[in-house]
Amino acid sequence: MRVLTFKTKLKIFLISFIFFTFLIISALVVEFNIIDLIIGIPRIFGFISALLKPNFSYFLIILEKLLETIQISIVGTSIATIIAFPFSFLASHITSPNKLIYYISKIFMNFVRTIPDIVLASIFVAIFGIGALPGVLAISLFSFGIITKLLSEDIDAIDKNQLEGVSSTGANRIQIIYFGVIPQILPNFISYALYTFEVNVRVSVVLGLVGAGGIGQILIENIRLMNYENVSMIVFITFLSVLIIDYVSEKIRERLV
Repeated sequence: MRVLTFKTKLKIFLISFIFFTFLIISALVVEFNIIDLIIGIPRIFGFISALLKPNFSYFLIILEKLLETIQISIVGTSIATIIAFPFSFLASHITSPNKLIYYISKIFMNFVRTIPDIVLASIFVAIFGIGALPGVLAISLFSFGIITKLLSEDIDAIDKNQLEGVSSTGANRIQIIYFGVIPQILPNFISYALYTFEVNVRVSVVLGLVGAGGIGQILIENIRLMNYENVSMIVFITFLSVLIIDYVSEKIRERLV
């Protein structure tokens, strides 16, 4: 059995003291109260009980908004995919024309990725008003950051020997990219696009909470009105739709990639 030295015990004590000090300070700052939590537990069970009684008559209204959510995801993902594919070559040190363009592309890509999707949606709602358009734009920028990041890193990691083989034939830069780079990254690109679409279906539900269209709009409306039977039906249909989309997307990736 290993015996802890005084120095080790002192380190453990100091680390524990610092951790619990920050924990207590954080709890006080955010006004976390364990008593309020205990008092609220019965309300949680009441809420769950209400959710177990879905309103099936609300299905057609949900279906209309669900289709809008899926359409927002399809359009947003498609726009992002079209833009991200060529931009990824600028954000890779292998295919970028020069270092200046490479660094500018990297900075822009990282800037887009730092802005949360819900913030993007809120900004576009403020500019264009409530509706599907802010959702499409927010999804497009959000997806652009994801796909560009993943694809540019794939380009950086490609087999250089294949590039040298194409280059030795006298091919120019465009031909090297077309014959040497694209065949290596295309399977992953398709996989990233499909995966991003899956994520966007979930994201678009959240974006609807700020008025960016889709099923999230009626979800927040029913939560505010305490129509928990409708909320239950919305959650159930959304969950079922996400499962189906995930399954179909996975099968498509298996066949294409």
